[in-house]
Amino acid sequence: MENIIRKINEYYPVSPEPLNAMLNEMTRVEYPKNTYLVRSEITDRNVYFIEKGVTRSIFHKDGTDTTTWFSMEGDITFGMYSLYHNMPSVESVQTLTDCVIYVIAIEKLNELYRQYIDIANWGRIIHQDTNRLLSHIFVERLQLPPAERYKCFMQHFPGLLNRVKLKYIAEFLGISIYTLSRIRAQK
Repeated sequence: MENIIRKINEYYPVSPEPLNAMLNEMTRVEYPKNTYLVRSEITDRNVYFIEKGVTRSIFHKDGTDTTTWFSMEGDITFGMYSLYHNMPSVESVQTLTDCVIYVIAIEKLNELYRQYIDIANWGRIIHQDTNRLLSHIFVERLQLPPAERYKCFMQHFPGLLNRVKLKYIAEFLGISIYTLSRIRAQK
């Protein structure tokens, strides 16, 4: 669990007792590549902590998939509507590699938020930071030319380029695979 613990403490230094309480509520699961952890239109009441591997969040519309986010070692992933509103997810989450993931039920995590201020603060800060990054990426996508978006992507998601299909990166950046190939050839 070293990747998970490292990333938790990067966001907020959680004391040993609350950290161990949270880790003890998690179940280790190995998921093969191309497994859907979360499916759109289904309420999923779990949060997934990635120890090893990469996932992508996907928005499905009219038979077209658009990659909306990537998660990797130390990150958490979940169905946003399910987590916040107990409603069916609008996105799916798919493993892009074989993954080792620790799963905790949202209800258990909510209990830990109530019981331990360190965990509540960690949860608040990780959501604030992720929301800030999402907003930043949204503005980049609207305002920056494709080459600049790619440069920012490389800063936001270091080490991801050789681990996922280029078409997923192109989807995420809102550009064609051909444009992405041209940008990469110029580097």
